[in-house]
Amino acid sequence: MQERLLLDRSKERVLLDVNSLAIYLVEDHPGNDHISEEIEKGFTAKRELVVMDYLPFRVYWVHTKKWGIEEKISQESITSFLESKTDLIGIKKDGIIESFKIAEEKDHDVYDCFYISLARQADATHILTTDRDFSYLCEGESFEYLNPVPDKILSRFYGFNS
Repeated sequence: MQERLLLDRSKERVLLDVNSLAIYLVEDHPGNDHISEEIEKGFTAKRELVVMDYLPFRVYWVHTKKWGIEEKISQESITSFLESKTDLIGIKKDGIIESFKIAEEKDHDVYDCFYISLARQADATHILTTDRDFSYLCEGESFEYLNPVPDKILSRFYGFNS
């Protein structure tokens, strides 16, 4: 008989998207205080942070190519974060296929729908993002949309350059 693991339902499992992690690692980003409050709850016994294994490389690209942060500084902040308590996961083949189906069903781009598939696979309770589209995408799912950044601050994100 195969032994099955039971998930600890007393813990929240929060899937981070590229925006939330990139913002968290940049202290002077306009949304940092709000995102940090949510991510730092992940260093407690009540919340677990879930990060796709490729995400740190996407964050590195955002930092260095879009925001002009020095490569060494970005690398050190990402490495330091990864040494904290996080659950790194990879998408499964079925998850990629499911992403395309979700995109078709929800009439949305596959890149955002990928996070929906990943959240399902990871048994996430929330997706932490600053992307307003996720409010709609998370409707009817077993996890919730979590965007702690107020609209007036979100409007300052465009053109952010650290």
